[in-house]
Amino acid sequence: MTFRARNTLAAAVICSIALVANASEPAGRGFWDTRDVLLSASPTAPKVRIGIWDSGVDTALFVGRIAQNESEQDLIRGYDAFKLRQDTPTAKLPASVSVWQDELNRVLQAFDDIDSNVDSPQARALTRRLKQQSPEEQALFDEAVQRWTGYSHGTAVADIALAGLEQAEIVIARMEWWHGSPPVPCWNRELADREAASIADQLKFLVENEARVINMSWGRAEGAYLGNLEKCAPDTPIEERSALARYTVDTIRTALRDGMAAAPDVLFVGASGNAGTSVRAANPATRFSLPNFLLVGAVDRNGAATEWSNAGPEVTLYANGDRVPARLPGGAVSYPSGTSMATPVIVNAAAKMLFVNPSLSGAQMRSLLEETADLNATGQPLLHTRRAVEAARKLATHNEGQPGPESGQ
Repeated sequence: MTFRARNTLAAAVICSIALVANASEPAGRGFWDTRDVLLSASPTAPKVRIGIWDSGVDTALFVGRIAQNESEQDLIRGYDAFKLRQDTPTAKLPASVSVWQDELNRVLQAFDDIDSNVDSPQARALTRRLKQQSPEEQALFDEAVQRWTGYSHGTAVADIALAGLEQAEIVIARMEWWHGSPPVPCWNRELADREAASIADQLKFLVENEARVINMSWGRAEGAYLGNLEKCAPDTPIEERSALARYTVDTIRTALRDGMAAAPDVLFVGASGNAGTSVRAANPATRFSLPNFLLVGAVDRNGAATEWSNAGPEVTLYANGDRVPARLPGGAVSYPSGTSMATPVIVNAAAKMLFVNPSLSGAQMRSLLEETADLNATGQPLLHTRRAVEAARKLATHNEGQPGPESGQ
């Protein structure tokens, strides 16, 4: 998804773009269609719970698809940008941003086209408007769009993860990033510790509420914390900034690794990132290996490598991250690209595996997804949902035919 969102001038800038509706769905999706599988809904089958661990979800788009507790309350655990509990499905935006939802959605749709080199009317209109912006207008516009992009990210991810899955429901864990320039909040050690504690809490919340596959379209890379400190604490010695960034990543990594290791029945699926570098160089907090953790890269709609997906030995499966259809808050359809989009494509496949074999462990889901993949021309292992689901079904049939521990055989 494009990553680029407060006063009346900013609103005027956004409103003046005058974009048309988003282009129709791009052609050429046949490659992935032949590898997918549609499952018939069964009213008696239990629902599979998917964890959407992201920036929040517009729950109005998913009526009846949000998991609830025994008191019929939606299962939502949220934290704000200061890493304090705020159990709302989406972030609390200032009215100066939220009032422009439709316009900001059209901007994101146009950026999707620009990022994908799609020559559409809205892409041309946005390109012209950006060239005409004054420096002040550009700063206000960028802040509004960045804020809205982060706000809408989780809704798009949820839409991809749930596509075609009538018997799935989601548990929501909402994270909020800093915003503004200079960024608020300015990073410090207390926030680093709070962030790690909030991540440990959300992981536990998702697992305890029976999410069997969890989408993590984020990484918490070292460079992001350095960028925050460079903008808001430039007088701090670079050695101190680097040490704080590394401490943050290492502390979060420990919380993630410990929590995942304690949840072997769950498959965690993370995004490798879009910097076009190695995972090692980016150093996200998700750079580690566990049997029930899968780090995902993105290829294009024809299964070919992209220049922007992070790669490395940690990335063991690739899926389509090229103009994946996804709804934004309010329901507008967008076509974002990125490893953030490839990740829920694989989560969707894992949920389908659970429909036919709910006894799969996290490690089994990962193994079957990797074993049924095939290689593209440049050696990336590509998701093959249909084969993975069939392998899960065969394993369930095989296990049903095995003698039980009390059979006497």
